Amino acid sequence: MKKVKNSTDIHQKQGLEQSKKLYRSTTEQAKRLDDARSCARTISDLFTPNLQIQRRKFCEFCERLIFSDPVLYGKKGEELLWRKGYYDVVSTAKKLKKKEYTQNEICNLLAHVNSGIGFYHHMISKLQCEFNLNLTHVIDFSMGGAFGKGDARTECLEWANLSVHQCLIYLGDLSRYKLEIDPKIGATLAFRYYLQAISFKPDHGMPHNQMGTLAMNQNKFLDAVYHYMRCLACPVSFDGTTNNLHSLFDKNSKYLEQLPVEPNSDSNTQDDHLKRFISRFLLLIDIWYFNKKVAKVYSLCHQTYKDLEECLQLKTSNESCESPTGSETVETDSAEQLNNDMIFKMIVICLLCISKLQKTNQHQVSTAVAFTLAIYSQLVQNVANHIQESVLNYPLPEVEVKIEQNGVVKDLLKKSKKKRNASQLRRRKALPVEIESDDSEREDDEVDSDSDSSDSFVSDSENILAESSDDETEVKKSDDSVNDDKIDVIKKIKRMDVNDMLEIITEQGSLQAIKIINDWLMQDTEVIKSCGTSTRSLLRQMTNMLNLININIKSSKLSGIKLDVNNVIKNEEKIPLSEDIVLKGIDILEKAHKNMDWNYLHKHGMNTKEESVTRIVKFMAFGKFLTGIEETGITFDERKNVFVCKCDENDENKATNSVVEELEMQETGHVIGDKEGDKGQLMKMKHMGQLWLASEVRALENRVKGKASLSPYLVLDADALIKYTFMVKHFVQSRKFIVLIPSAVVQALDDLKREQSEARDAIRWLESQFHRGNRFFRAQRPQERAAIPFIKYPKKRDKEMSTYIQIIECCYYLAEQQKGAANLITLLIGNQNVLSNGENKEFSYVGLAQSAGISIESITQFYSKWKKSYKTRR
Repeated sequence: MKKVKNSTDIHQKQGLEQSKKLYRSTTEQAKRLDDARSCARTISDLFTPNLQIQRRKFCEFCERLIFSDPVLYGKKGEELLWRKGYYDVVSTAKKLKKKEYTQNEICNLLAHVNSGIGFYHHMISKLQCEFNLNLTHVIDFSMGGAFGKGDARTECLEWANLSVHQCLIYLGDLSRYKLEIDPKIGATLAFRYYLQAISFKPDHGMPHNQMGTLAMNQNKFLDAVYHYMRCLACPVSFDGTTNNLHSLFDKNSKYLEQLPVEPNSDSNTQDDHLKRFISRFLLLIDIWYFNKKVAKVYSLCHQTYKDLEECLQLKTSNESCESPTGSETVETDSAEQLNNDMIFKMIVICLLCISKLQKTNQHQVSTAVAFTLAIYSQLVQNVANHIQESVLNYPLPEVEVKIEQNGVVKDLLKKSKKKRNASQLRRRKALPVEIESDDSEREDDEVDSDSDSSDSFVSDSENILAESSDDETEVKKSDDSVNDDKIDVIKKIKRMDVNDMLEIITEQGSLQAIKIINDWLMQDTEVIKSCGTSTRSLLRQMTNMLNLININIKSSKLSGIKLDVNNVIKNEEKIPLSEDIVLKGIDILEKAHKNMDWNYLHKHGMNTKEESVTRIVKFMAFGKFLTGIEETGITFDERKNVFVCKCDENDENKATNSVVEELEMQETGHVIGDKEGDKGQLMKMKHMGQLWLASEVRALENRVKGKASLSPYLVLDADALIKYTFMVKHFVQSRKFIVLIPSAVVQALDDLKREQSEARDAIRWLESQFHRGNRFFRAQRPQERAAIPFIKYPKKRDKEMSTYIQIIECCYYLAEQQKGAANLITLLIGNQNVLSNGENKEFSYVGLAQSAGISIESITQFYSKWKKSYKTRR
């Protein structure tokens, strides 16, 4: 007979026996706690001194059990400790709650929850010490104590890491219970623990499920849907999340059914627009994510697309302009308007839908991709418009700035392993360039003899005269105006201070969402190729935005940055941004995240400006990627340092009848499947491109329709500025008109400032606007005045008559610059007596304006007509 080998085996057997005894004792303690809890009739019965002592001893027994044999009893001990020690007490208190918690009950519950938070902090500290865990960048609270030898077995280390993750979830749950007990505490602490758990173990979806429950009432269910879908996308998801998501979508559907089919625009607020948009968006996600067969999905896509357009307009209006005064005050509460965080979550939700549809090979994937690209298009255009407006409003210094060349894209092209041959380079340089750089034209456009600060922001060639009887002429003129603006903006960017330009780009929060879609497009090239063959408008938008943010980040004048830009350019694929860290582990972005060094930010750190510089480099890398796909027609002109998109008019003139027919077939289910391999994939791409193109066509029609009745130029008199300031501000905010202030009106305000405080307010507002600069709001230039021929002016004129004659002569000059254009200028009057000619019976201002071809109208009537037509278009 062999004897016992050594003392180690004896100790192991003794330890196993001791663990069994501890487990029996712990389960007995748990039964006693259950019996005491079941006998409780009030919340106070849960917190008797005897019961609290038993609960404390039970926690100590569980801790000893967990660390006595982590492999066998670690998981069991954790579950017993959480459920019997903390969770059951809180859940029983909720059942015993009558109406509201009394102050004594709140104190008892908070003390219980806080003791749990302290205990789990202690557990994390002990796990770190016992198993030598490196939690430096995992938890943000300090852990003390000396490190022990620990159990080096792989099973124990795996359990210890999972236990830390579970403890962070428990800490988040306890913080959530505190919020339920006392809503004044706030949800920040709970989110903090859940986010740490996600950062530690991104493959586990339980923290996202808990965050979804916590965010149930935030942003009209959008945040909850985002977290539930993130949970289901994790390799280790929570079983109950699918039911939670179904329940949430059911609530959203019921809410959407209560909304009127046609919204009442007169009573709609920003919050109403946002609720309608999010409800429709979540309905689309419900249809796609759970593959429900619903008729007329395209119609719902188009309605949601238009709702997003409306919400983005309201968001832009509130961000770029000050709020009107008086009864038309605009609310800027983040809960009532679309913000960058909501946009980011919408994009992620769309990508998660696409990922699931692609895995199950569903035909609806083409519709989901097209809708995502439509949102992407709006975001790209919105960011480009923001940057262009900020650049045009930027006051340039009088001293000529030396232009430095930006070589970021060139460096990225050099870094690329694939080298183009000489013939390809020559062909690329021979392509027509949309953006020209004529130095003499720049000087003529940007330097004006007028001393008014607003003149440098609006060139003499400003052409918003797209409103004509011929729709084709209107669209062509509008495109020419947009191209002129692009030329002015690119020229001005080269002369701006690079720090100011970087600040403008940093303010564009939507770039994070756009960057995520760029990462997806870089690993799904078929989507990009389909855009190149179906519609090029999105590619032109991308090119325009890339040129706007292609600033000289290698400039020596760039301040507040310790980053080695050359190193960032070299290793841009390895450097994660904040949006990458948030989405770590998502399979649809797996290729984009493959080479990333997730510890880079811990090693080097990065401030806001440095992150913005890194993001610009990544956008330039995306631009370089686009130049490598022949179907896009995008190239990079190294001499002029701009991306160029080849334009083909035939691409924009394709018939849309077949598009509508095929889309209707798709909606009714008659879509060719994937039975024939490549043919099915091509059909998917075709449907996707056609859907996006049709959406763009409808959006363009809605923008053009109904504009011919309103003049692009609005000229104001003094009474309009004094009495109806909020209307004037709305005109400027809308960016649909150029509002012009004649010199005679400024003089009239100066004469009235001693008598009327409203005149002084109007003067101060004008000064602030002229100092800030706005291409949609400017003063009359000295040369902008012409006498009206064949009109005999009265010899005796009072101040009022002289003022209005000068105003109408200004209008006449502007009208003469565009002969043949109908309904070009409207003079808005704030004094009704002027329209009825008031006390002057010998001379008619209305007649003088009509003889000059100028429309003259009350500002209140024009404002009502504009609002009515605007709401009709919506």
